[in-house]
Amino acid sequence: MQPVSGQPRHITRPSFCPNQHCRHHHPTENGRWFILHGHYNSNSWGKTRRYRCKACGRTCSNQTFSIDYWAHRWIDYAEFDNTLSGCTGYRQAGRAKNWSYPLIRNRVLRLARNYLNAFDACQSGFKLPENIAFDGFESYLRSQYFPTNFNIAVGTDSQVPYAFTLTLMRRKGTMTDTQKRNRDIIDRHWRPEPHDLVNSCKTVFRDTLSLLMNRGLTRAFTLFTDQKSEYPIALNELTEYRHLSQLKLVDHHTISSRAKRTRRNPLFPVNYLDRELRKNSAAHARETVRQDREVSMSLSRMAITLGYHTFKKPFRITNRLTSDTTHAQRVNLAGTPEAKKALNELYTHRHVWTHQHLNAQWMADVWLMRKKNPPIVSFRTGEVNPKGQPGNGWVAAHLTA
Repeated sequence: MQPVSGQPRHITRPSFCPNQHCRHHHPTENGRWFILHGHYNSNSWGKTRRYRCKACGRTCSNQTFSIDYWAHRWIDYAEFDNTLSGCTGYRQAGRAKNWSYPLIRNRVLRLARNYLNAFDACQSGFKLPENIAFDGFESYLRSQYFPTNFNIAVGTDSQVPYAFTLTLMRRKGTMTDTQKRNRDIIDRHWRPEPHDLVNSCKTVFRDTLSLLMNRGLTRAFTLFTDQKSEYPIALNELTEYRHLSQLKLVDHHTISSRAKRTRRNPLFPVNYLDRELRKNSAAHARETVRQDREVSMSLSRMAITLGYHTFKKPFRITNRLTSDTTHAQRVNLAGTPEAKKALNELYTHRHVWTHQHLNAQWMADVWLMRKKNPPIVSFRTGEVNPKGQPGNGWVAAHLTA
């Protein structure tokens, strides 16, 4: 089912009480939990109906359940999604549509949460039918002094990304004397968290193994990685992996990163996804100035890019007039009524974290914006200006609800 787009869609019936401590907060509750509570008028959305919860007295309106909650300007989210996934930069899109960067930033966070809600609905009870290829995708944040590593688990047959995390790293490699001095200045104010790469890999491995448990462990599961030393360390620190490994239900295969990147290479799924990210995401296109400046935006944009890749992009481009099979359809990832509902509401409804079923840690890091930005340091003075630091200021509560 395709998401609705083209015109603003008003929510005509409230689905849950917005008070997370109310017994009517979850939409599975039956019965009419609200009473009509008048209307209000706004320049943005016109006449809007209000409601009041019978249990807690909390009031809400139709806009409370819309993706445009607390927004004063409507945009076509389907067009916005296609724009972001077509290697268009934020400023480029803003100039074409007369959008400011704060508006784009706000809508990116909203759309990313809806894609995470779709992943949650699709993976709840999903029986993982394929093996997993796992590797890191290297990029950088703001400048090359802040390299990033996206740890992504990809299905070997469908090329569906099932989980990802972000690791901030310290700059490495050959540098000039000036670049070394600048890095030393940054080191005085910020260093990556110890063992962050191992911990990030553990998060992806744990959430992926939880999908494996749904299929009943009737046959062995294979995890393909390259020969990076952190991967076996992360696996052996997981109780779930040690237990499944003793039962010979999980097998870890390593492949040299120097092996030819052909379809016969077991790491082809992650190599293929690397190419798609470089090609379709402006934040990771090489030799440009369109990289992300904030950790939360980098994570959110990756969630949108991987969501578009999974649910909307054809598995293989064949130039047919009819719609091609998507990556998700290759493994029937979106076959349940809950998954179809989530995809149908992708561009229209507002979703909250308390309604997610999996509570996967990788999703929580993106949704709740847990990652913090490294500071901007003046290389001239060696100090951090408390003003103008990106992404660490006030965040509206509804963006992390």
